[in-house]
Amino acid sequence: MTPSARLSSIIELLESIMSTTGPAEHAVRAYFKTRRYAGSKDRRWITEFLYSLFRRLGEVDWMAEQVSLPVSSRTRALIALHAMEKISLEEIQAKFVSGSYASDALSDEEVTALESLDGLDLSAMPAHAKENFPEWLSLEIHEQYGDKAAEVLGSYQERAPLTLRVNRLCSDREEVLRLLKEEGIEARPSQISPLGILVEGRVNIAANPIMERGLIEIQDEAAQISSLLADAKPGMQVVDYCAGAGGKSLAMAAEMENTGQIYAFDVNVRRMKDMAIRSRRSGVNILESHQLFQDERDGEIFERFGGSMNRVFVDAPCSGSGTWRRQPDQKWFFTEEKLQELTVLQREILAQARKLVAPGGRLIYATCSILRQENADQVSQFLEKHPDFSILPVAELWGEKGLAGEYDEQFLNLTPDKAGSDGFFTAILIRAA
Repeated sequence: MTPSARLSSIIELLESIMSTTGPAEHAVRAYFKTRRYAGSKDRRWITEFLYSLFRRLGEVDWMAEQVSLPVSSRTRALIALHAMEKISLEEIQAKFVSGSYASDALSDEEVTALESLDGLDLSAMPAHAKENFPEWLSLEIHEQYGDKAAEVLGSYQERAPLTLRVNRLCSDREEVLRLLKEEGIEARPSQISPLGILVEGRVNIAANPIMERGLIEIQDEAAQISSLLADAKPGMQVVDYCAGAGGKSLAMAAEMENTGQIYAFDVNVRRMKDMAIRSRRSGVNILESHQLFQDERDGEIFERFGGSMNRVFVDAPCSGSGTWRRQPDQKWFFTEEKLQELTVLQREILAQARKLVAPGGRLIYATCSILRQENADQVSQFLEKHPDFSILPVAELWGEKGLAGEYDEQFLNLTPDKAGSDGFFTAILIRAA
């Protein structure tokens, strides 16, 4: 594809993405599925450009306003080319808006505006634009994290790493690192998880024989830590209440040495569709999936499992704010109203899931969020209504589970700036015996 065709594709994709609240990755995948002529280098360049733009959309939109350009997909793409990618105005005119498949030539207003970008006083940029977060979210994070807010917000400008979890049922970290090295893949142990491996550079690990043999799974280090803190032991009865694709179910199954039973629940059967394939690949045969309906049809499940589970892991639906390095587009669609909806749903899920916990058992509440409304605030409200549950501090499990370093907090509170992992929260709640 020519540079002009690439720019046209960027503008088309931006129009598509901004017209819906779905993840950009879905729009990108659908776009290229019908455009087989786009080569791998073209797809990579366009995708990386888009994600970079979304990471810096606050800056881009502020610049557009300062030079009196409408905030549109075309404007955003042009400003990103010049101000972020450092492509000169002359090159933009010669290569990106001329020739086959080019969008319209630059207007006189666009030329003047792009020329004036270099003279902008960037010190006048508001904090939320510089941080590349919606203003209400920037204010919320500053209030919550105080002096650490700048580091937390700044960490979202970086790309998230590719992290693997070693499957203890099949191998160990040293062996997997050796196999990766033999294949010329640069990798190193993760910082905290005893099972984690960080892969350097861009690698298609999904098609790698090491993956196909079930030795590894793709799983962020924060999710690995949370799964270990569940402290699922061999022979236990466990529910993964919002199981999704089953990543944490598989992690817990390995800790249980493939004995006992894990019941994977989710309201969306489609999310669980690959669970059986992943289980077979990982050598796990203790998973049993069940669809929840969030109505009277769930009565049979709660009657069967009620008050009998040693562990109930609730990875609740949430803002996903801890994963916004991977999906930088999503923060621009997230609203205060959506946050309120999610907190109501989270309370409802916790209230239901607690009924499954056996006396002396544990309810593990987790989110991939960095927002207190979804995390500590939810735990406080839950404990007020359910005094038969109490907190087991994460610090008491840290060393026992082989997690590196020291940790002295009662909840797992990770942000991307701490260990390079996704943002993540976990609380361990024990039901009175």
